[in-house]
Amino acid sequence: MNRPVVTLCTILAVLTACEDGNDSDDYPAACSKIQLSEESPYEANVPTVTTVQTFLFSQGRLTDYTTVQGYSIQGEQMSMKNATSVTYNERQAVVADDFGNVSTYLLDNRGYAISCTRRESVATRTYSFSYFTTPEGNCYLEKITEQINGKVYASINIDYSNRRELRIARQVDTHTAAYTATTSANNETDSGTGVPSLFLSQLYPLSLHTAAFYGKLLGEAFPMLIERIVPDGKAESKEVTEYAYTFDKHNALTSCKEVTNSYGTNYVRTVNYVIE
Repeated sequence: MNRPVVTLCTILAVLTACEDGNDSDDYPAACSKIQLSEESPYEANVPTVTTVQTFLFSQGRLTDYTTVQGYSIQGEQMSMKNATSVTYNERQAVVADDFGNVSTYLLDNRGYAISCTRRESVATRTYSFSYFTTPEGNCYLEKITEQINGKVYASINIDYSNRRELRIARQVDTHTAAYTATTSANNETDSGTGVPSLFLSQLYPLSLHTAAFYGKLLGEAFPMLIERIVPDGKAESKEVTEYAYTFDKHNALTSCKEVTNSYGTNYVRTVNYVIE
């Protein structure tokens, strides 16, 4: 079961979002802030961890991204923060964080990344990206391939042949996995917010490109909100993950409840969103 584990290094979940300066009921097109927040599930004798991710935008471009995780030990409040900055040059975006990781993205003429070099203290990772383009000209991430020290290590492929039933294939080292991500035909939920898929954003190696994914350096957010994820080869556990969403009066996403059932047991998490 690929259940996310919330630790002091995981992403939190309140989403603050997009504003256009009027009171229209239509959801605004440009975001100034996206913030996600969530609390780890209660466990006896284990501190509850609150994680908050904040993405700040200026003129449609992501400029800053911070993750703050807070917890309490014997009544004392503790926190950890990782700040990430994004700078732009012609056909290039550089993402640098407090841990010393620096990712340099080369962009095409649409502003989407075609490659990336990520320099870490212990390794250099390189990435290539390709996109699916609709007849209307919308571009969605189709493939990411990761190489570590020159050797292919991981990849994700997304098949958009059926927009209500995406096929996602992932390879990490010698391990492969495949998933079917569906949106029911009678409940076609349009995100309307430009918020990336929670499932995809936490799937390695895409999870190392959170800033780029939310900052639309890796294409547009797929407009359909995924309602159900079924992994291949899980007949014994009957594993399935389902998503339920809430929205405000402007059709902005306000929460996502994720329920993963495996071997008859439910694992629940809720991510809250605010969009300005």
